[in-house]
Amino acid sequence: MIHSSCRPLSVAVFGLLLLLGAAAHAQNLVEDADGNLVIEETPDPDPEWIERRGENEVVLIHGLGANRSIWKDVRPYLANTFQVYEYELHGHGETQPLPNATIETEAAALREWIKEQGLLYPTLVGHGMGGMIAMQYAFNHPADVQRLVVIDAAPRQLASPELKGQVAKALLEDYDRFVASRYLNTSHMAEINELAVDMALRTDSATFASMLLNSFDWDLTEELPRQSVPMLVIGSEFFLPQDGYERDYLEQYGFGTARVLSFKRMEHTGHYLMLENPTFLASVIMVYVTQEEIDGGR
Repeated sequence: MIHSSCRPLSVAVFGLLLLLGAAAHAQNLVEDADGNLVIEETPDPDPEWIERRGENEVVLIHGLGANRSIWKDVRPYLANTFQVYEYELHGHGETQPLPNATIETEAAALREWIKEQGLLYPTLVGHGMGGMIAMQYAFNHPADVQRLVVIDAAPRQLASPELKGQVAKALLEDYDRFVASRYLNTSHMAEINELAVDMALRTDSATFASMLLNSFDWDLTEELPRQSVPMLVIGSEFFLPQDGYERDYLEQYGFGTARVLSFKRMEHTGHYLMLENPTFLASVIMVYVTQEEIDGGR
């Protein structure tokens, strides 16, 4: 069920979803002698876990060809309210590559990183490929994710064998030219396009090619009806081009089978909306994570 940000989901609905997602931690729904559903209490969790769980941890995950620095203008706003962490994909920025990188292997690496950081119930915020990895992680570990925010990302990115072959050939024959052309028009702002190209060309080439080609076969649409993690899709003008047609685009992208979904369209922004309008993006994330209502999508 796709909900417009103009018609926010009630707190009650989100509360139910959070209850279902966290049932493994504290409570179970069972039938009493009269056949009514009641909540059965399980032993109290560790007090330290309860205290940590309320700290509103947020993990920011950048996309393919970028690095953690894209969040530099968003983080200060979020840090006033949350404990903010930035996960850098392998082969990007200063993080060493993984062999044969895929969305699934990166989601597994994210799992280990979250354990190392001691995070217990974070909200994941993923941009582009980072959003796909965040979705994969949340679907693999639904009881461990408070909320999911994906920016310009969809649960599938299927490509025909012909297109996949063309991209593989372009990557092999002229990698730099292909990557530069892919990122040259990601923003309305020339300086951001230049930055995007520079970051992409500094990304480990084997990692970039492996993850891009893997994403063409990636598809979580069958998983969506079984997921209860509350999810917000934030779309730039590149992702949701026409105001008023957001539901149509989300259906095309594969979100149509989602049980519950909210969305927010950010006008006058390109793909790197965290660099173009960090204040507004941070405010949307803050409102959603704190379970308040999101205002109209215009």
